Amino acid sequence: MTIWMPLCFILLGACAVLVIRLVRRRRQLALFTRQLKEIREQKQNRLIRVEQFDKGTVELAKELQAYVDEEQTLIKKAEEERQAVKTMVAGISHDFRTPLTAASGYMQMIAQDQGLSPRSCSYLEKAMAKTTYLKELSDEFFALSLVEGKTEELSKLSLKRMLEEVTLAQYEWIEEAGIEFHADVAEDGCELSAVEVDILRLLENLYSNAKKYARGRISIRLTKMEENGIELVFSNDGELLTEMDVNSIFQPFYRSASGDQPGSGLGLYVVKRIVEKYNGKISASINENGDFEIRIIFL
Repeated sequence: MTIWMPLCFILLGACAVLVIRLVRRRRQLALFTRQLKEIREQKQNRLIRVEQFDKGTVELAKELQAYVDEEQTLIKKAEEERQAVKTMVAGISHDFRTPLTAASGYMQMIAQDQGLSPRSCSYLEKAMAKTTYLKELSDEFFALSLVEGKTEELSKLSLKRMLEEVTLAQYEWIEEAGIEFHADVAEDGCELSAVEVDILRLLENLYSNAKKYARGRISIRLTKMEENGIELVFSNDGELLTEMDVNSIFQPFYRSASGDQPGSGLGLYVVKRIVEKYNGKISASINENGDFEIRIIFL
């Protein structure tokens, strides 16, 4: 009895020490997990905190810190390279626009020559079409580089006012094409914080897409949602789209296989990037009327 009592106390003490160490290790691992999650989500580089200063824990903290530092260095380098590519694309797109505009002008002057043979006129028409396509492509690349570049200072904009102004600018071609146009615009100004040129490009690209494919009707709707959300819906009739078309419509350079309209295939991709830039949501579908519909929500 005398011998077993001390042994029991020693074993209990050892177990208590092991339990305390286990609890501390679990707490330290939970701390490491929480810190790594915060660093990943907030994309910030900071020191890994340690509560247990035993050799194993300190070594693990050093390795984690080295990993975090390396990752942050790679992320910074990748961002610098991405910005460099954007700058290069913007520069190339800008440099392309001037000679393409000049070439288009010269071709239009040549087209006025009454002495051209039918074959030469055919060749000239094809060359003008290709030049126009290249100019549209360079314009879209330039717009994309601006959208994905450094964010300018935001300002409070009335989406209603901008939509009305852009819509008025489309009136001529809508009337000439005999398009049935319907607009349902909220009385509220539907304000949002954004860069004006971004929202202008978004609206113009939506109308540009409708202009290419609409055959008989275009409809727009702007409504104020609960909790200050804004919903903008564009729809138009036209060619029958497949499920693949609807699912892929916002991919860069994607064009419907059944479409015969000119274009770069970047217009709706630019729209998507602008919406995402302001943490909005965008989707495409075929509505109950069989029309192609684009729905944008700014929260």
